[in-house]
Amino acid sequence: MEQFSEIKDDMRIDWDCPIEMDDGLVLRADIFYPINKGKFPVIITYGPYAKGLPFQQGYPSAWERMAEKHPDVTAGSSNKYQNWEVVDP
Repeated sequence: MEQFSEIKDDMRIDWDCPIEMDDGLVLRADIFYPINKGKFPVIITYGPYAKGLPFQQGYPSAWERMAEKHPDVTAGSSNKYQNWEVVDP
């Protein structure tokens, strides 16, 4: 995996940033930053379900059922970066 950054959807995204654990294992994280300068809260999530695979693409039938039963989940967001059981930046 190669780490790279891009400006996309009004965010700076650093993809596949290495994070070395105490035992030497390297985890990879995607980091989403606001474009604007300022102080912003940090939200850290960890999910076991396919980093980088949007929920609606990876699990389309589950997405459709959820969106139908809970339309408030899809309101106010593109859900483009929402993975299963983690927040959408």
